[in-house]
Amino acid sequence: MGLASIWGFALVGIEAVPVRVEAHARSGLPGVTIVGLPGVAVREARERVRSGAASSGLPLPSRRITINLSPGDVPKDGPGFDLPVALATLAACGHIPMECVRDVGAVGELSLEGVVRPTRGMLSVAEAAGRAGVNLLITPIEGLPAASEVSAVPVVAVRSLGEAVLVVKDPCWRAQMAERGRRWLAGRRTCPVGSETPDLSDVVGQRHAKRALEIAAAGGHHLLMIGSPGAGKTMLARRLAGILPPLSREEAVDVTRVWNAAGLQGTLVGLIRERPFRSPHHTASRAALVGGGAMLRPGELSLAHHGVLFLDELPEFARDALEALRQPLEESRVVISRRAGTSIFPAECTLVAAMNPCPCGYLGHPEKACRCPGSAVARYRARISGPLLDRIDALIEVPPLTLAALDAVGAVESSATVRARVTAARIFRRERLDRHSVPSRHALEDCSLLTEEARGLLRQALVHEGLSGRAYARIVNLARTIADLDNVLPVAAEHVAEALSLRLDSRRVDFA
Repeated sequence: MGLASIWGFALVGIEAVPVRVEAHARSGLPGVTIVGLPGVAVREARERVRSGAASSGLPLPSRRITINLSPGDVPKDGPGFDLPVALATLAACGHIPMECVRDVGAVGELSLEGVVRPTRGMLSVAEAAGRAGVNLLITPIEGLPAASEVSAVPVVAVRSLGEAVLVVKDPCWRAQMAERGRRWLAGRRTCPVGSETPDLSDVVGQRHAKRALEIAAAGGHHLLMIGSPGAGKTMLARRLAGILPPLSREEAVDVTRVWNAAGLQGTLVGLIRERPFRSPHHTASRAALVGGGAMLRPGELSLAHHGVLFLDELPEFARDALEALRQPLEESRVVISRRAGTSIFPAECTLVAAMNPCPCGYLGHPEKACRCPGSAVARYRARISGPLLDRIDALIEVPPLTLAALDAVGAVESSATVRARVTAARIFRRERLDRHSVPSRHALEDCSLLTEEARGLLRQALVHEGLSGRAYARIVNLARTIADLDNVLPVAAEHVAEALSLRLDSRRVDFA
């Protein structure tokens, strides 16, 4: 009879919670009982552990074994508890000295052959291991690249349950496994989220839309493009990520944490180094966009964290899914409340949406006639609510390409050229905020940031266009971003005029 304990980790949203895994073996009717709010996958661990231990030459004795997962009020799900349950059980049954696992953390799924497989949230687990005070973290070999980037404790990667037992029992084996992991990591490289980002020079014409993309990238502004099919809206949106500045290390860790917790990051991958670009289909549900579900996984908004979320055919999305975007777009985070608790997912992304002017797509087209009756056009536009539009900074029209634009020969800027200007504007903005930070309630009217002509033009727009307070603030922010691109501190009238053109030109189309 013995009692042993080890550290495991429960993934709640994108955060890992340290869980004390206690195993008690005693005489009695043979069987394994797991308590402490285990999910289905955790309850099934008892069969995987018994078969994996037997395949590794460490058969469990015919005893009554009780596994307790503490704290008992935190739901535990997923197969990541297989390895800590196995090590604690083997220690309780005498295969491992109990003191060898007391300050050890472990995570991994076990196969029936005793192979240790990766699970979701390895980066979050490594961060939580440091907070729990463990002196050693055992992970699958596939989880080593992400875990080693942020772990404050030694990380040893194993391929099987037998190797994990040797690591906790023998310091010499531990050193050998750690050295093997270092050599293995030395031959690997970090990987991007997806394929190579397309270049902005591929887009012919559309100078006004390209300028809007540059402003959106410099200030993180949300953008809605309205135009007929084939005008180039999707091409433009797919090139926005390529003109954003490279991810900093802190941003790369944030992006990797979300993707790792969602289980979408490929195996053998360290930190993600490229800005994510997400383009969900218009049939995506509310939970798919903002996150949620039975296991509280991040949605497309969070998967686009520090990147771009592109919603093509915006009116075709479900109304409740679009309305669920309103608060996350305002706060740059998603808050999901459940009976068991509340999870917060980061959602600091740039939203780019595209839509047609009418159901057939040719309203206002210079060559093709629109076939839609007025009532159909009104219903189509009513799918986008006013409160959602109010949270979009720039609304622009993307006209169809003309033959003259296709035949025009001139200098076309690449994504690298535009990215350099965007990066310089963001640096200028940080320096401006450091030198001229003012209380938020005075930010709109601070005289050091707006010229008198600019303030007069803004007030005129407020009176004649019927802007809401939020729209007014967004125009000010747009104007400041344009001034940042010019590397000038006071926002002049020409900056406000360009911001108004980005915000108001498309609003001449009557939305609901």
